[in-house]
Formats: sequence, C-alpha cells, structure tokens
Amino acid sequence: MEMIGATMAGLDNGHLPLMSTEGSGGVYFMPDPSGQRNVAVFKPIDEEPMVENNPKGFPLSVDGEGLKRGTRVGEGALREVAAYVLDHPVDGLKSCDATGFSGVPPTALVRCCHLRKGFKIGSLQMFVENHGSCEDMGPRDFPVQEVQKIAVLDIRLANADRHGGNVLVCRDGEDDLKLVPIDHGYCLPEKFEDCTFEWLYWPQSREPFSDETTSYIESLDADKDIALLKFYGWNLPPQCARVLHISTMLLKKGAQRGLTPYDVGSIMCRKTVKRESGIEVIIDEAEDAVLPGTSEDTFLEAVSEVMDRHLDDMMSKLKQNK
Repeated sequence: MEMIGATMAGLDNGHLPLMSTEGSGGVYFMPDPSGQRNVAVFKPIDEEPMVENNPKGFPLSVDGEGLKRGTRVGEGALREVAAYVLDHPVDGLKSCDATGFSGVPPTALVRCCHLRKGFKIGSLQMFVENHGSCEDMGPRDFPVQEVQKIAVLDIRLANADRHGGNVLVCRDGEDDLKLVPIDHGYCLPEKFEDCTFEWLYWPQSREPFSDETTSYIESLDADKDIALLKFYGWNLPPQCARVLHISTMLLKKGAQRGLTPYDVGSIMCRKTVKRESGIEVIIDEAEDAVLPGTSEDTFLEAVSEVMDRHLDDMMSKLKQNK
C-alpha cells in the first residue's frame, strides 16, 4: 500500500505522529514526507480502550470484554482491518489501495518501532480529506445511495458503534456529497446486544434498496467472507462467525422481500437496553428448536426458518399499515 511507504517516509523525515483529541483510544495522525498533510491514521492495539496503555483513562477490563458487549479488548485493530477486507467492490475484485462498495478506507495491520525501545502493533488506515462528519450537519442532503452503502456494511458486520461522528462527509466533485465510514473496531462482535446504527434516524434509511444495492447484497457470502479473513490471518472466533452468518442472512432475506434499511436495521437494534432486539428473539427461538449439541449448520438452518416466519409476519403488518 502506498500509504505505508508514505507513512514510513514521513517518520524517516522526522515528522512525529500527532495524537487525536477525539476517540476513546490512542489515535495518531501520521504525516506525509513533507509534514504538511496527514497520510494515515494509526491505532495501536495496546492503547485501545480498557487496555493497559490506553491514554484516555479508561479502567482495565476485568474479564477481557471490550467497551462494547460482545467484543474483546485488544482486537480492535483486527476488526478495523476486517471491515476493509470484507468491503468488497461491486465486481468482487479489490486491487491494492482500492475501496469497496461501502467505501471503507484502505486499512492494514502494521508493526512500527516505538521510541527505539520496542514495537507497537495496530491498524493503519488511509487518512481521508473531509468536510467534517455527519455530526456536523443534518442528514437532509445525504444521497440515498450513500446512506445505503453505510447501512449494508453496518448490518452485515453487526456494527456496535455507528454514530454520526464516524461517518465522514466528503465532496465527490463540486456538488455531490460522499459518505466515508471509519472506526470499525467494534464490528463483528460475539453477540448482537450492542448494535447501534445512527442512520436509522435518517429519512434516507426508509427508502427501498436500489437495484445496485440489491444486486450487491445478493452477491454476499458469509462462508467466503470467513475464509477470506482466515486467508489474511484472522481465524474468526465461532461466536463472531455465527453473528456474521446471521446478519448476512437477515440482510439478504430482507432485501429479497423489499424491506428497507430501516426495516432490517430495526430488527438488529434494541429499543431499550434491557429489551431484546428482533434478531436476538429469532436466535432464542432457534436455540429452543434444536437439541443440545446440534451442529452449527443445523442451527443456522433453524435460524433461517424462524427468521422467515418473523419476516413474513413483518411484511404482513407493513402491508396492513399502508
């Protein structure tokens, strides 16, 4: 990746990283060789929230669970890279430094020398020039397709931390707005408890998936995604693999029925902290329907059957309310 070479050249020229004042972990802007602009963003594993060297004062995790339920401390960098790896282009072929359907910036797992005393490992993501984040402006002018590409990514990866501050607003030409998703350290969790999607409150999420988006969703394959992550060095834990299978299943079944991003996303997010989401209810029913020791394939078949029933009921209610 060009950004790695540019980052190394910047360090060789004596341009030191600049820590961001935002975020819950150590986040560093890496200058280019001239020192005049940022070329990448580095997030060290040992400075993630609830890890020993976190600079923001978070307490250490007592049981290994991360800041979001279903995540593990020290795995944020892996998830950042996984989000980029799984953001497939429409044609399915990703070249070096290219972005995929949802526009996750190129991201790599790197090791760098730290004060000549050792090494730090973390994620390095290409810096994206922007005009602020979605927190800085109302969603009225966001293109529907741009919102849909964020929604597709968050649903399939069961993102537990999508808020307006981690969607950058950029310009694609003079007039067109482009949304760029960043900060994916809490995607691919072990369970669905903390799924959070800011875009549920944007009017564009209630528009039907476009033909382009529907075609892309049809091409997704969770088994191939898990194999791809393994190829890149991350053997996805079984519970995380289950979440990816189920979220991908829900996205595909929802799109096939003509449901909107809002409809599908609402199934994944809790309305209150203690009230289970729709997807959690589906999983509970599937677990009750199978015998202990059932294979994962058989369990996922049960999930599929229960999900079909819930989605069909949802479709009937939607038709009655029209």
